[in-house]
Amino acid sequence: MNPMKRRILLAAGFAATSAALTGCGSVTGAIKGVVDKALNFVTIKGTPLDWKEVVIAASEGANLNSPVALDVVLVLDESALEKLTALPAAKWFGARSDLLRTFPKTFSFKSWEVAPGQTLRVPGEAFGSPSVVGVFVFADYLTPGEHRMRVEQLQDGIIIELGARDFTVAPIKGA
Repeated sequence: MNPMKRRILLAAGFAATSAALTGCGSVTGAIKGVVDKALNFVTIKGTPLDWKEVVIAASEGANLNSPVALDVVLVLDESALEKLTALPAAKWFGARSDLLRTFPKTFSFKSWEVAPGQTLRVPGEAFGSPSVVGVFVFADYLTPGEHRMRVEQLQDGIIIELGARDFTVAPIKGA
């Protein structure tokens, strides 16, 4: 535990003990609020991302034989989770810059443009190991559709397979 978190937890514990000893209801309520804020401050939300590799494989006829713009979005705050869950890829790509300016600490992303027949192997270090509350893949296809997928596999690695009209995401077998 880092020294800052340790100090905050010690202060919160001392305040809670003091309040319990005084027996005063209004002090106890005020101290409880301070303790709750301190715990929210030091509590890490989400799951640590721990990918060894992300493979992006475009079939020969991917996106009707056109390059595919692809974003892997790491959601760092629960407030953005609902927004991205309802956002189709076309809107993500159109609003991405504005969203990042409006919510700079809410998510981060990595982008690629993949040509039909191309395979990219991205080391997990490219994403780091932040605590995430969700991960999404958005692909900018020429065909109609959501072209958005939530990724549940946060350990080992994933393979993103780009097809003619849509894509799939799956765990890397044997990772």
